[in-house]
Amino acid sequence: MSSIKQKLSFLSVLDPFTYVDLWVMPVVKKATNNSELAEFIVNIVFAFLFAFVAYSILGFVFGSASPLVIVYSASMESTFFRGDVMALGKINNVDNLGPEIVLDNSISVRGVPTINYATPVYYGSFPSKLEKIVFPCDNNCTKEVSLNQEGSVIVYPAYNPNSSTHGIPIIHRAIAKLVSKDGNFILTKGDNSLTNPTFDQDCGSIKSGFDISQKGCISFYAIPIEQIQGKAFFRIPLVGCVKLWLVDDLSSLLFKGKLPVDFRGIC
Repeated sequence: MSSIKQKLSFLSVLDPFTYVDLWVMPVVKKATNNSELAEFIVNIVFAFLFAFVAYSILGFVFGSASPLVIVYSASMESTFFRGDVMALGKINNVDNLGPEIVLDNSISVRGVPTINYATPVYYGSFPSKLEKIVFPCDNNCTKEVSLNQEGSVIVYPAYNPNSSTHGIPIIHRAIAKLVSKDGNFILTKGDNSLTNPTFDQDCGSIKSGFDISQKGCISFYAIPIEQIQGKAFFRIPLVGCVKLWLVDDLSSLLFKGKLPVDFRGIC
Protein backbone atom coordinates (compact mmCIF):
# COMPACT_ATOMS: atom_id res chain seq x y z
CA MET A 1 0.00 0.00 0.00
CA SER A 2 2.84 2.40 0.85
CA SER A 3 4.41 1.79 -2.57
CA ILE A 4 1.13 2.70 -4.25
CA LYS A 5 0.91 5.90 -2.21
CA GLN A 6 4.45 6.80 -3.27
CA LYS A 7 3.60 6.26 -6.95
CA LEU A 8 0.54 8.47 -6.64
CA SER A 9 2.24 11.14 -4.57
CA PHE A 10 2.71 13.29 -7.69
CA LEU A 11 -1.05 13.91 -7.64
CA SER A 12 -0.60 16.11 -4.57
CA VAL A 13 0.33 18.97 -6.91
CA LEU A 14 -3.32 18.95 -8.04
CA ASP A 15 -4.61 19.29 -4.48
CA PRO A 16 -5.04 23.00 -3.65
CA PHE A 17 -4.77 22.27 0.07
CA THR A 18 -1.17 21.18 -0.54
CA TYR A 19 -0.31 24.83 -1.11
CA VAL A 20 -2.40 25.95 1.85
CA ASP A 21 -0.32 23.61 4.06
CA LEU A 22 2.92 24.84 2.49
CA TRP A 23 2.38 28.60 2.44
CA VAL A 24 -0.60 29.57 4.59
CA MET A 25 -0.57 27.25 7.59
CA PRO A 26 2.98 28.07 8.75
CA VAL A 27 2.00 31.74 8.96
CA VAL A 28 -1.28 30.93 10.75
CA LYS A 29 0.43 28.63 13.25
CA LYS A 30 3.06 31.22 14.03
CA ALA A 31 0.53 34.04 14.42
CA THR A 32 -1.89 31.99 16.59
CA ASN A 33 0.60 29.93 18.57
CA ASN A 34 -0.46 26.68 16.87
CA SER A 35 -4.15 27.16 17.52
CA GLU A 36 -6.16 24.20 16.19
CA LEU A 37 -9.27 26.36 15.99
CA ALA A 38 -7.49 28.84 13.74
CA GLU A 39 -6.29 26.03 11.47
CA PHE A 40 -9.83 24.66 11.27
CA ILE A 41 -11.26 28.05 10.34
CA VAL A 42 -8.60 28.58 7.66
CA ASN A 43 -9.36 25.17 6.14
CA ILE A 44 -13.10 25.93 6.06
CA VAL A 45 -12.53 29.33 4.44
CA PHE A 46 -10.29 27.86 1.75
CA ALA A 47 -12.71 24.96 1.16
CA PHE A 48 -15.47 27.47 0.33
CA LEU A 49 -13.05 29.51 -1.79
CA PHE A 50 -11.90 26.49 -3.80
CA ALA A 51 -15.49 25.32 -4.26
CA PHE A 52 -16.48 28.77 -5.57
CA VAL A 53 -13.54 28.82 -7.99
CA ALA A 54 -14.29 25.29 -9.22
CA TYR A 55 -17.98 26.16 -9.68
CA SER A 56 -17.07 29.31 -11.61
CA ILE A 57 -14.70 27.36 -13.88
CA LEU A 58 -17.43 24.77 -14.58
CA GLY A 59 -19.84 27.60 -15.37
CA PHE A 60 -17.38 29.03 -17.89
CA VAL A 61 -16.68 25.64 -19.48
CA PHE A 62 -20.34 24.58 -19.65
CA GLY A 63 -21.57 28.04 -20.67
CA SER A 64 -24.09 28.22 -17.83
CA ALA A 65 -24.37 30.47 -14.76
CA SER A 66 -25.65 27.41 -12.86
CA PRO A 67 -23.47 24.53 -14.08
CA LEU A 68 -24.65 22.06 -11.42
CA VAL A 69 -28.07 21.69 -9.78
CA ILE A 70 -29.48 19.17 -7.31
CA VAL A 71 -32.83 17.52 -7.99
CA TYR A 72 -34.92 18.00 -4.84
CA SER A 73 -38.33 16.63 -5.86
CA ALA A 74 -39.84 13.56 -7.52
CA SER A 75 -41.36 15.54 -10.39
CA MET A 76 -39.03 14.12 -13.07
CA GLU A 77 -39.19 10.44 -12.13
CA SER A 78 -38.39 8.09 -13.74
CA THR A 79 -36.06 10.15 -15.93
CA PHE A 80 -34.00 11.13 -12.91
CA PHE A 81 -34.49 11.18 -9.16
CA ARG A 82 -34.29 13.24 -5.99
CA GLY A 83 -30.65 13.66 -4.98
CA ASP A 84 -29.26 13.41 -8.50
CA VAL A 85 -26.88 16.17 -9.57
CA MET A 86 -27.48 17.50 -13.08
CA ALA A 87 -24.82 19.25 -15.15
CA LEU A 88 -26.19 22.16 -17.18
CA GLY A 89 -24.97 23.57 -20.46
CA LYS A 90 -25.91 26.56 -22.56
CA ILE A 91 -29.08 26.51 -24.64
CA ASN A 92 -28.42 26.89 -28.37
CA ASN A 93 -30.45 27.06 -31.59
CA VAL A 94 -30.29 23.34 -32.31
CA ASP A 95 -31.76 22.25 -28.96
CA ASN A 96 -35.19 20.68 -28.98
CA LEU A 97 -37.44 22.93 -26.88
CA GLY A 98 -40.61 21.18 -27.97
CA PRO A 99 -42.80 21.72 -31.05
CA GLU A 100 -42.75 25.32 -32.28
CA ILE A 101 -46.13 27.02 -32.16
CA VAL A 102 -46.58 30.32 -34.00
CA LEU A 103 -49.44 32.04 -32.22
CA ASP A 104 -52.08 34.33 -33.65
CA ASN A 105 -50.61 37.75 -34.36
CA SER A 106 -52.97 39.40 -31.90
CA ILE A 107 -51.77 37.33 -28.92
CA SER A 108 -49.22 38.53 -26.39
CA VAL A 109 -47.54 36.02 -24.08
CA ARG A 110 -45.23 37.98 -21.77
CA GLY A 111 -46.88 38.28 -18.37
CA VAL A 112 -50.14 36.83 -19.70
CA PRO A 113 -51.87 33.80 -18.07
CA THR A 114 -51.72 30.76 -20.36
CA ILE A 115 -55.49 30.34 -20.03
CA ASN A 116 -55.72 33.26 -22.53
CA TYR A 117 -54.10 31.28 -25.35
CA ALA A 118 -53.64 27.61 -24.33
CA THR A 119 -56.26 24.93 -23.59
CA PRO A 120 -55.05 21.71 -21.91
CA VAL A 121 -56.84 18.48 -22.85
CA TYR A 122 -56.83 15.52 -20.45
CA TYR A 123 -57.63 11.83 -20.76
CA GLY A 124 -58.41 9.01 -18.33
CA SER A 125 -60.18 8.98 -14.98
CA PHE A 126 -58.80 10.52 -11.79
CA PRO A 127 -55.95 11.16 -11.71
CA SER A 128 -56.34 12.29 -15.31
CA LYS A 129 -53.25 12.90 -17.44
CA LEU A 130 -52.43 15.72 -19.79
CA GLU A 131 -52.77 14.53 -23.38
CA LYS A 132 -52.25 17.70 -25.41
CA ILE A 133 -52.45 21.49 -25.42
CA VAL A 134 -54.44 23.40 -28.06
CA PHE A 135 -53.40 26.88 -29.27
CA PRO A 136 -55.07 29.44 -31.57
CA CYS A 137 -53.23 30.48 -34.73
CA ASP A 138 -53.89 32.93 -37.56
CA ASN A 139 -57.08 32.73 -39.68
CA ASN A 140 -59.14 31.15 -36.87
CA CYS A 141 -57.25 27.87 -36.99
CA THR A 142 -55.84 25.88 -34.07
CA LYS A 143 -52.62 24.00 -33.46
CA GLU A 144 -52.00 21.37 -30.84
CA VAL A 145 -49.04 19.87 -29.01
CA SER A 146 -49.20 16.22 -27.96
CA LEU A 147 -47.23 15.34 -24.84
CA ASN A 148 -43.99 13.41 -25.24
CA GLN A 149 -40.57 13.29 -23.61
CA GLU A 150 -38.47 14.42 -26.55
CA GLY A 151 -37.79 18.03 -25.53
CA SER A 152 -34.68 19.12 -23.67
CA VAL A 153 -34.70 19.20 -19.87
CA ILE A 154 -34.13 22.83 -18.87
CA VAL A 155 -33.78 24.91 -15.72
CA TYR A 156 -35.73 28.12 -15.15
CA PRO A 157 -36.64 30.24 -12.09
CA ALA A 158 -40.18 29.61 -10.84
CA TYR A 159 -42.47 32.60 -10.44
CA ASN A 160 -45.33 32.04 -8.00
CA PRO A 161 -45.14 34.29 -4.91
CA ASN A 162 -47.73 32.14 -3.10
CA SER A 163 -45.76 28.90 -3.53
CA SER A 164 -42.78 27.46 -1.67
CA THR A 165 -41.11 27.01 -5.07
CA HIS A 166 -41.08 30.77 -5.79
CA GLY A 167 -37.65 31.82 -7.08
CA ILE A 168 -36.31 28.27 -6.94
CA PRO A 169 -34.65 26.82 -10.07
CA ILE A 170 -37.04 24.26 -11.58
CA ILE A 171 -35.61 21.47 -13.72
CA HIS A 172 -38.36 20.23 -16.04
CA ARG A 173 -38.82 19.26 -19.66
CA ALA A 174 -39.59 21.78 -22.40
CA ILE A 175 -42.85 20.71 -24.08
CA ALA A 176 -43.59 23.63 -26.42
CA LYS A 177 -41.86 26.68 -27.88
CA LEU A 178 -44.23 29.60 -28.41
CA VAL A 179 -43.47 32.23 -31.03
CA SER A 180 -45.51 35.38 -30.43
CA LYS A 181 -45.39 39.03 -31.37
CA ASP A 182 -43.61 39.83 -28.09
CA GLY A 183 -40.92 37.16 -28.14
CA ASN A 184 -40.22 33.45 -27.80
CA PHE A 185 -41.40 31.51 -24.75
CA ILE A 186 -41.28 27.97 -23.36
CA LEU A 187 -43.88 25.80 -21.63
CA THR A 188 -42.58 23.07 -19.34
CA LYS A 189 -43.72 19.98 -17.46
CA GLY A 190 -42.32 17.38 -15.08
CA ASP A 191 -42.12 13.84 -16.51
CA ASN A 192 -43.87 12.37 -13.45
CA SER A 193 -47.55 12.53 -14.38
CA LEU A 194 -48.65 11.48 -10.88
CA THR A 195 -47.04 14.45 -9.12
CA ASN A 196 -47.25 16.79 -12.14
CA PRO A 197 -50.45 15.95 -14.05
CA THR A 198 -50.51 19.26 -15.95
CA PHE A 199 -47.93 21.64 -17.36
CA ASP A 200 -46.10 24.04 -15.05
CA GLN A 201 -47.75 27.22 -16.29
CA ASP A 202 -51.37 25.98 -16.11
CA CYS A 203 -52.47 28.47 -13.43
CA GLY A 204 -55.95 29.39 -14.63
CA SER A 205 -56.89 33.05 -14.24
CA ILE A 206 -54.54 35.34 -12.28
CA LYS A 207 -55.62 38.40 -10.33
CA SER A 208 -53.45 41.22 -11.59
CA GLY A 209 -51.68 43.14 -8.84
CA PHE A 210 -52.41 40.49 -6.21
CA ASP A 211 -50.26 37.63 -7.53
CA ILE A 212 -53.07 35.14 -6.88
CA SER A 213 -53.75 32.29 -9.29
CA GLN A 214 -56.94 30.30 -9.70
CA LYS A 215 -55.05 26.98 -9.69
CA GLY A 216 -51.97 25.82 -7.86
CA CYS A 217 -49.09 25.90 -10.30
CA ILE A 218 -45.32 26.25 -10.44
CA SER A 219 -44.93 29.39 -12.50
CA PHE A 220 -47.52 31.98 -13.48
CA TYR A 221 -46.47 32.65 -17.06
CA ALA A 222 -44.70 31.03 -20.01
CA ILE A 223 -40.92 31.19 -19.59
CA PRO A 224 -39.13 33.82 -21.71
CA ILE A 225 -36.42 31.95 -23.54
CA GLU A 226 -33.79 34.34 -22.17
CA GLN A 227 -34.63 33.26 -18.61
CA ILE A 228 -33.59 29.65 -19.23
CA GLN A 229 -30.56 29.01 -17.03
CA GLY A 230 -29.34 25.96 -18.91
CA LYS A 231 -30.18 22.50 -20.22
CA ALA A 232 -29.32 19.21 -18.53
CA PHE A 233 -26.78 17.12 -20.42
CA PHE A 234 -25.23 14.88 -17.76
CA ARG A 235 -26.51 13.15 -14.61
CA ILE A 236 -24.57 12.13 -11.49
CA PRO A 237 -26.86 9.81 -9.49
CA LEU A 238 -27.54 10.50 -5.79
CA VAL A 239 -24.48 12.69 -5.12
CA GLY A 240 -26.76 15.51 -3.98
CA CYS A 241 -28.28 13.34 -1.24
CA VAL A 242 -25.70 14.64 1.23
CA LYS A 243 -27.05 18.18 0.90
CA LEU A 244 -30.65 16.96 1.10
CA TRP A 245 -29.92 14.89 4.24
CA LEU A 246 -28.28 17.81 6.03
CA VAL A 247 -30.67 20.57 4.95
CA ASP A 248 -34.04 19.46 3.57
CA ASP A 249 -34.56 16.12 5.33
CA LEU A 250 -33.17 17.20 8.71
CA SER A 251 -35.12 20.47 8.79
CA SER A 252 -38.32 18.63 7.80
CA LEU A 253 -37.82 16.14 10.63
CA LEU A 254 -37.10 18.89 13.16
CA PHE A 255 -39.92 21.26 12.24
CA LYS A 256 -42.58 18.94 10.79
CA GLY A 257 -41.78 15.66 12.50
CA LYS A 258 -41.64 13.78 9.21
CA LEU A 259 -39.53 13.39 6.10
CA PRO A 260 -40.35 15.42 2.93
CA VAL A 261 -43.17 14.00 0.79
CA ASP A 262 -40.66 13.43 -2.02
CA PHE A 263 -38.34 11.28 0.13
CA ARG A 264 -37.64 8.03 -1.70
CA GLY A 265 -35.89 5.49 0.54
CA ILE A 266 -32.40 6.99 0.17
CA CYS A 267 -32.93 10.74 0.13
